[in-house]
Amino acid sequence: MQFTVALLSLASLVAGAALDARGDCHGNNCNRAVTGTRPGLLPFSDRSSSCSSFLLTTVTPAATTVTVTVDEEDLPTPTGPAKRDQLMGRQMTVVPSSIPEFAENCADAAEFASACTCFGVTGSVTTMPTPTVTITTTVDYCEDI
Repeated sequence: MQFTVALLSLASLVAGAALDARGDCHGNNCNRAVTGTRPGLLPFSDRSSSCSSFLLTTVTPAATTVTVTVDEEDLPTPTGPAKRDQLMGRQMTVVPSSIPEFAENCADAAEFASACTCFGVTGSVTTMPTPTVTITTTVDYCEDI
């Protein structure tokens, strides 16, 4: 009898911890729109896919700069933008903030993200390859004389 009571107490603690880990998943309209089962909602797979893409953060690292020095005679005729028109690459992080239409009851992006977490979808980060910027400098040997 005591063993059964102890086992049930332990099971309730584990279940409570699991529910607490899900956060604030009470039945508000935002959570119902994302995790609901009533007829007329988008299929689970579509809602799950929307949550996955919403919780995806994309990081593009700052560009690596490579400087190449060439002789003026070796250069082709310039066809690109002038050096002053080129922007140096900076690290950029893109975090989606546009809430899908089916979740119009969500007040903001944070509430939608919370509902997605209740749905069981977790966030992820994608890091893009580091871009390379090549800067070409010319040497005019006649100027050195």
